[in-house]
Amino acid sequence: MNKLLLVMMMGAALLLGGPQSDRPDQQLQSAINREVVEGDLKGAIELYKKIAALPGAGRATVATALLRMGQCHEKLGNAEARTAYERLVREFGDQAGAAAEARTRLAALDGRGTSGKPAGMATHRLAEAFTDTLGAPSRDGRFLSIVDWVTGDLAIQDLATGEIRRLTNKGSWTDSDEFAVISVPSPDGGQVAYAWFNKNGGYDLRVVGFDRSNPRILVGDQEYVQPGDWSPDGKWIPAFIDNKQGTQIVRISVTDGSVQVLKKLGWRYPTKLGCSPDGRYIVYDFPPKEDSPARDIFLLPTDGGREIPIVQHPANDFAPAWTPDGKGILFVSDRTGSPGVWLVKLADGKPAAAPQLVKGDVGRLWPMGFGPNGSLYYGLQTGMDDVYVASLDADHRKFAAPPTPVANRFVGSNGSPDWSPDGRFLAYASDRSPVPPVERSRTIVIRSLESEQERDVTPRLARFRQLLWSADGHSFLVVGQDMKGIEGIFRVDAQSGEAALALAKQPGEYLDLAARSVDGKKIIIVRSVGKVQRVSLRDLATGVEKELPVGVATTWAAVSPDDRSVLFRTWEQASRSYRMTVVSVADGTVRHVVEVREPEFIPGFGGLAWSPDGEQIWFVKASNDAQDSFALWRVPFKAGDPEPTGLTAERLRDLRFHPDGRRFAFTAGRPKYEVWVLENFLPPLKVAK
Repeated sequence: MNKLLLVMMMGAALLLGGPQSDRPDQQLQSAINREVVEGDLKGAIELYKKIAALPGAGRATVATALLRMGQCHEKLGNAEARTAYERLVREFGDQAGAAAEARTRLAALDGRGTSGKPAGMATHRLAEAFTDTLGAPSRDGRFLSIVDWVTGDLAIQDLATGEIRRLTNKGSWTDSDEFAVISVPSPDGGQVAYAWFNKNGGYDLRVVGFDRSNPRILVGDQEYVQPGDWSPDGKWIPAFIDNKQGTQIVRISVTDGSVQVLKKLGWRYPTKLGCSPDGRYIVYDFPPKEDSPARDIFLLPTDGGREIPIVQHPANDFAPAWTPDGKGILFVSDRTGSPGVWLVKLADGKPAAAPQLVKGDVGRLWPMGFGPNGSLYYGLQTGMDDVYVASLDADHRKFAAPPTPVANRFVGSNGSPDWSPDGRFLAYASDRSPVPPVERSRTIVIRSLESEQERDVTPRLARFRQLLWSADGHSFLVVGQDMKGIEGIFRVDAQSGEAALALAKQPGEYLDLAARSVDGKKIIIVRSVGKVQRVSLRDLATGVEKELPVGVATTWAAVSPDDRSVLFRTWEQASRSYRMTVVSVADGTVRHVVEVREPEFIPGFGGLAWSPDGEQIWFVKASNDAQDSFALWRVPFKAGDPEPTGLTAERLRDLRFHPDGRRFAFTAGRPKYEVWVLENFLPPLKVAK
């Protein structure tokens, strides 16, 4: 579970793209991507308008375009939403699903209760400034607990003014790599409980007052710990902890930090848990089968009783939250084929009716908590990662054409590309998880360059990252965790997905697989324990490791084509800069090739590559024109000045040359998250008699 929620920092949507087809259905998909992936509602509206005016477009295509155009207008607060819905109902009544949804939206726009507020369900987005989704609203709806990603500090944000006030003060990212993660305000609004990635590389559960008073650590130095909620009286916190004993659901005393274990879950974990308004139950999700990521919903009595199944279904049901009256549980499910918000009514701690759909087709949504009057605050991911390929000119110096995206499935959820040693295939990791904070359900996709056909390989692991082909092309090397909780570097069979442990992670360390040698016999590993870091060249056959004099390095490395040198990006505290540093494998000689100073770097992002001919080193630095725009540069290995290649992209990383030296793969993108509010959505449910 270590660094689980860093996933939230790595979403993306690249501003580069390939050519679009003229077919109406494909134009519709492009418009939906503009709306959902890029979050550009105004741009999507213009595309939907063009589709709705195409004479050759099918009726289903136009109806969908009108419906989505109306929804975009509605999110922006535009009166044109009504026009789109009315045309859909008037001219496309035969498109039953779209027409019915349009009538529902028109009723919501027209309906008024005695209070003058809309009687139907309504959604609205908070201002652009509200972008962090790892916190929760205060019960009075005045504040949102957040992570201020400028520094990684815990903060609260005023929902009326947008003002951010930090509750911790760790310094800049170059001063400290600590950061806050999940946070939950107390029922009385006086304190915030939060997870904290500490200087030792572990996680703490901490509490601090809204006025910064009485900061304290309740539980420290765990593999991972996540607060789920507060008890109604504010005396204890339901949470889950990862440590050597596996994952445990616990209640933690706010007074003295004592821990009571309520349930042991082995090496699987909840994504979200919460305490019932009467304090009798904890609701949580959990994957009951070791070989499936699909989750069900359970109740756990806080007095230590046996768990009670609430939602059991072959689909993925997750992220449960109590309704404010304690009579139902809201959760997210993909049982209709796409994520939707569902509600199950309870009676005496048991299901009283079948779950009912509250709102379908919600996208990558994450429930954050309830505010006043039962309003649900939720996070919505609108930007993710993707893999791109670009071709170089005959001189191998400049790009001949704009990069093109590789994936045509699960668009916006892909990264970590690597070419097979024979150059016939491109592999990449595809994220199949339904929402951002859920730990990635990753699949390896192998794409044939000749046929362009793709094949999925699902590793027999609980999770993995840092994908590299082995030298023989028959397996992959990844960092991951198996179903029994063993973490380390694994070799994954490219046909079956079976995983074999190659190197176990030691207790308390964070292990990175930085690169492999060209001959495939050795790997570059980075071991971190707190601020102490060791970089080694490990022989895969013998297990012998040779430490390299690198200093403080990032997790990126590249091996020269002759296997004689290794390229790193190292941090120099004195000059507050990154250096592209080459280390000789034979004698440890160190040579700094180029230096990148502030503000042309962003800690935690970047990339390195060595050209197949060994003559050039390619690296990434932040552009001066935009914080998230990264530029790709090159510098001669032996001597010469660095120069830009002309390629820029959002958070450019994972640089990989094809063996022919002409093609170049990379990941690009940045997180785009919005906070939304869903109102008037809790329907009366018929309780089974």
